[in-house]
Amino acid sequence: PQGPHSAQKICRALPSRRPMLVLLVHLSRGVASPLAPPRVNDATIAKARAYFALGNRVPQQLGPTNAADLREALSEDFEFVAPLVGPLGKEALIGATASLDLEAAIPDFDARYHDFRIDEDDPNRVWCTMRCRGTHTGTLNFGGIQAEAKSPPVAFESPPEAVSLRFDGAGKLREITTGYPMDRRVGTTGGLGGLFGVLEGIGFPLPPVVTRSCGDLLGPALRLLRLAPPPPEPSLLEVPRLAGSDALSEERLLELCAALLETDYGAERPELLADSFTFTGPVVGPLGKAEFLSSYGESNLREAFPDLEYSYRDVRVCPFDVNRVWYTYSRSGTHSATLRLLGSSYPPTGKRWQAPPECGSAQFDTEGRCVALTGGYVMDRRMGNTEGLGGLFGMCVALGIPTPYPAWLVRTPQQNWQRLLASR
Repeated sequence: PQGPHSAQKICRALPSRRPMLVLLVHLSRGVASPLAPPRVNDATIAKARAYFALGNRVPQQLGPTNAADLREALSEDFEFVAPLVGPLGKEALIGATASLDLEAAIPDFDARYHDFRIDEDDPNRVWCTMRCRGTHTGTLNFGGIQAEAKSPPVAFESPPEAVSLRFDGAGKLREITTGYPMDRRVGTTGGLGGLFGVLEGIGFPLPPVVTRSCGDLLGPALRLLRLAPPPPEPSLLEVPRLAGSDALSEERLLELCAALLETDYGAERPELLADSFTFTGPVVGPLGKAEFLSSYGESNLREAFPDLEYSYRDVRVCPFDVNRVWYTYSRSGTHSATLRLLGSSYPPTGKRWQAPPECGSAQFDTEGRCVALTGGYVMDRRMGNTEGLGGLFGMCVALGIPTPYPAWLVRTPQQNWQRLLASR
């Protein structure tokens, strides 16, 4: 979706020189200044905060679990959607959360909701971010699992997760999307969000066929056959930790972010990237500076998608990670000319590529050099025409051309099975 920001709208056509790797995370070029900040509507955001607070008995819960509260707050046509769950209707959500008692299981549970903002296209939709943490000291009952506390108690932290709430005209909650991880490097849940991530973090993981992609599960075998690269160094899967004294001003961070985007993430000015720089996406990476820069190549996306646009929005400084800037982006364009991609050519299909909203971030050191870049994290799998996939995979799906490797590898076995059944 393209936003209505007029002069501040961050939408740019893609230049003819473009690296294939950047298709996974690329936003725009010639970024306007100032960057468009998040939209705020105090009354609508207050509705979201009030919903999260219903029946709360911990520092901050995921959401209400009392059946009476949910029946009052949710509309009759309510829908719940997470990356690996849903859509669930009103009664299904009430049933799924009936036995969940965070106060008894994790009394210090804190969802740490923050960065509340209004969707650029729907004034009744509120986006926010959560970063759950807590200590498992009691019995957690959920989804048929009875997770007893261990000794010593296990503390967990989830990655930042994208959350949204959409209200109807009567003020009832019509929709929740939640549990979409924004950075798999963060936390102790193996990159999983929501209650699946909580269970993983406290040592009671769900079956891997439910939570892990086929690529993850087959990785060891593929590496033995030399069909997959070796696993990355653990140090590359850590968020750079900067001291509070290293913090730059918000104005300076937004300037640095704009400069990074204007130079193709430093491809045109490698000195903007620190020697310790890494890029990490949900599938690709982590890549070091040399590998990231060497991944750049020739493409003709401007010719293949003459109307290609990017919607760049909700630029904000992270309140948890020092010198980190978050942003949301979407992409759309029509395949109107021959596309050259990864050594192959594809004649124009006339098809439209409409990507879902994706999340990215850039983090900087005290000298203003980028130390970490993330991108390609889908925030709502229902949106767009990419079957919930982001980046290069999503573009290929939208056009009906081969993905870099089989798309079933980026889905869980359960998702693949559900897709097979739905196709019959």
